Amino acid sequence: MANGTTVATAAAGSGDVGQQLVATLRQGLDDQSPVLVMAFCSTEHDLTGVLSTLGAAFDGARVLGCTTAGEFIESGDTKGTVSAVAVAGDYKVYAGMSAGLKADPDGCLDAALGGIPRQVDGYDHCTAVLLLDPLAGTGEMATLLAAQKLGFTIPLAGGAAGDDLKFEETLVGLDGEVATDSAVIGLIFSKHKLGVGICHGHVPVGDSNGSVTKAEAGTVFEVDGQPAWDFWVDKTRAAAAGAGIDVDQLAEADEIGAYLLRFEAGLAVGDGDYKIRAPLTRGESGEINFACAIPQGTAFEIMESGAERQVQSAVEAAKRAREAMGGGSVAGAIVFDCICRNLILSDDFATAVTGMSDALGSAPLAGFETYGEIALDVGDMSGFHNTTTVVLAFPQD
Repeated sequence: MANGTTVATAAAGSGDVGQQLVATLRQGLDDQSPVLVMAFCSTEHDLTGVLSTLGAAFDGARVLGCTTAGEFIESGDTKGTVSAVAVAGDYKVYAGMSAGLKADPDGCLDAALGGIPRQVDGYDHCTAVLLLDPLAGTGEMATLLAAQKLGFTIPLAGGAAGDDLKFEETLVGLDGEVATDSAVIGLIFSKHKLGVGICHGHVPVGDSNGSVTKAEAGTVFEVDGQPAWDFWVDKTRAAAAGAGIDVDQLAEADEIGAYLLRFEAGLAVGDGDYKIRAPLTRGESGEINFACAIPQGTAFEIMESGAERQVQSAVEAAKRAREAMGGGSVAGAIVFDCICRNLILSDDFATAVTGMSDALGSAPLAGFETYGEIALDVGDMSGFHNTTTVVLAFPQD
């Protein structure tokens, strides 16, 4: 095995995608054997088959994966494909998977972590990767439970699976097993620190504080006692006008969706930062439907972010990941980025992807567009996110 870490990436969209990924990854690894392989698979392809093919080709590696709402590698993003990343180097990787995420997230995480060591002699650093089924509706709770069980000194990165915006079935997988209502967690033990970077690019709209006064699951009916839509329109009217949006003329679903993606909710997490919650649609009675649960009593501010800030924040997340691992050379990265950011950026999402690679020293990277992003670092309780970029960087040495 060569000294240091080697990260290879691949993408394929037609034919025998599994074998194409294997061939490209082998070439990038230069005959090294990976210890970790991750695959991010559009619903147009068979996740079980892809993971099984990768597992058979890279015997000894743990192979994690999920379905997606979009895929990318360092050269740009695609739809309807599979992206993959393989990591070779001096690491020990353990992983587990369990079902029952909706009914019993605590038990699900216990089972997934069962049998995985929490320390490995000679490997002073540990980083966790979590993939989960967001349609179980327990993403935030599962994230915090995972951090609690691991101990808050272990950085955690990951994402919620997608299904190409169908919102019908989201799958996660480990080696040859694939399931819904499940979580997959992997622990990466290393001799050098990995880096986790996170950034969302949103800033508060002035005088937009509110409190959810009626909600059920991901639907907010009232804010400060008035219909949620009326609150949003009132608080964003001036800022929207500055962006060329007349909030009183919004009628078509695509116009409403674009407006809501520009003006999302921010939940304060301390030190002047926020968790982002993505509003998706307006209901017939003025309710707003969000990408994840918003409990009654939640205090928030309305945030704003345009395309330029979204690109800048992706690059900033990559810079933060590099700083977190010590600022040295980066072998490669795994990226968890929200489908909402892709919807905001459209063709400019590719600019964000290449910008992240540039910020990492032209390092290879692979990732997917998620239904929620996961990031917890030492002392950071921010947890489950929307419309955010999470970068997990591997040091060269």
